[in-house]
Amino acid sequence: MPHQDMPMDVVSRLSHRPLDVLWSVIKIIIRDPPKPSEVNFQNRASSLGILGRLPVELLHEVLKNLDFQSIIRFSSVSIQGKCVSSSLSAYRDTMNHAPDALSALSQTKLLHLHSASQLHNALRSERCATCPEYGVCLFLPTCERCCLQCLGLNPTRRVITVWDAIETFALSPEMAKQLPGTFSYPVIDDDQLGHYPPPNPRELVSISAAKDVLVSIHGSAENAIEAIRRRKSYEQNAGEVSRLRALLSDSTGVNTLMLPYYGNAGPPVNWSSWAVILFPSFSPPDIVEHGVWCKGCAYIFNKDLWLPDHSIPNIVPTGWSPNHFLCGMLSRAYSRTGLSAHIPHCAGAQQLLIDQAAPKA
Repeated sequence: MPHQDMPMDVVSRLSHRPLDVLWSVIKIIIRDPPKPSEVNFQNRASSLGILGRLPVELLHEVLKNLDFQSIIRFSSVSIQGKCVSSSLSAYRDTMNHAPDALSALSQTKLLHLHSASQLHNALRSERCATCPEYGVCLFLPTCERCCLQCLGLNPTRRVITVWDAIETFALSPEMAKQLPGTFSYPVIDDDQLGHYPPPNPRELVSISAAKDVLVSIHGSAENAIEAIRRRKSYEQNAGEVSRLRALLSDSTGVNTLMLPYYGNAGPPVNWSSWAVILFPSFSPPDIVEHGVWCKGCAYIFNKDLWLPDHSIPNIVPTGWSPNHFLCGMLSRAYSRTGLSAHIPHCAGAQQLLIDQAAPKA
């Protein structure tokens, strides 16, 4: 069935949002997100001083390059400042459709690092920043979209403690001070879901931030690895070098299902689940996507042991572990349009359609 002709009721029947999967990887729970305030734009005198002489369009160009904290301060200066801020599409769209992201960035002390334009661009996009798939999450340290597969497999989406970064990459105290985007996870209380913040809040940093510092100092990832080898004196330890090369590799644009699994490559604890939040995508005038998952992929994953051997090559690419591939497909999110395009190629979805069309006994 061509995906452009796929009835939306079929897409709805074959889609779901697996909360058990989401709650296992997303740890930040937002309560009482900020709400946009209503402002009367009519008959308001300018009180921005000399800035009031500038066209609104020019003020918007300036504001969208500021972070949300600065925009909020600007909006509190005067009624006219509030009007200008509230009419900025980056501010309005984010407050209307993604207030949780602002709360999460505020709780992790990262809100001041990202411009309103950067956050708005992420909201207006769908694609994961490091692979071709739909990014259902916002990776807070970089304010970029992220899919669940990249969160678990892509080295650039690993999050570690600053201490682990110092130990793993042999950073000097001066290098450690250069680490951008360090943050602490938000302390929350979520007894109902059973998610508890770890004890003793820690300062965290992304692997990508550590890599940026290393490359800026040494010129390249390979030069950085050589420098780390010299500082840590393990020239003969091939396993450690392979681990470093895996952590500092550039996997941007690669299908995450095709990435090799490195197991426990890297520091002992990966805190990436404390650095992401579910993030909608918005397309004007009023299309908001929250991401859906394919019931057919879940069906195939649960029936993996039942599948006949001859059907595996039709589902899993040659040379790849069926469990690794099917587990990745299980966690892959789609927009509704993307799921519509996926369904005709999903063996599980096709089987579910056959089952649903069969007369009930």
